[in-house]
Amino acid sequence: MLHGERSRSRLTAQEREETPERDEVAVVPIGIPLLAGPGAITTVMIYMTASVADPVDKLSVFAGIMFSVLSAFFLLHNADCIFRKIGRTGTRAIGRVMGLLLAAIGVQFVIDGIVGAAALKGLLG
Repeated sequence: MLHGERSRSRLTAQEREETPERDEVAVVPIGIPLLAGPGAITTVMIYMTASVADPVDKLSVFAGIMFSVLSAFFLLHNADCIFRKIGRTGTRAIGRVMGLLLAAIGVQFVIDGIVGAAALKGLLG
């Protein structure tokens, strides 16, 4: 994802020539859990069950959900138009940037876990 290279070891010469011209069409059933998966559901449950004195905190959770739903709807509904405007190269560039962002978030999760474990060990040990 980050390097933008495809493995060409199993492609014949004819397939290598056809690859850039062929449309990348796929059905991604994992797309739905990514939009409303366990992480999103758990986050909403945690924020909604927390006792707060100000009801604006609960409304901000609803506003965040509504913003996410509307932005996903807008992007998915206009995906063809967006793709035509940014093109194949722009799509791949955005994919690489998102891959880099995903890697950075993953590294931060690992660092937070190590720091949390070290702090817990310091408290217990």
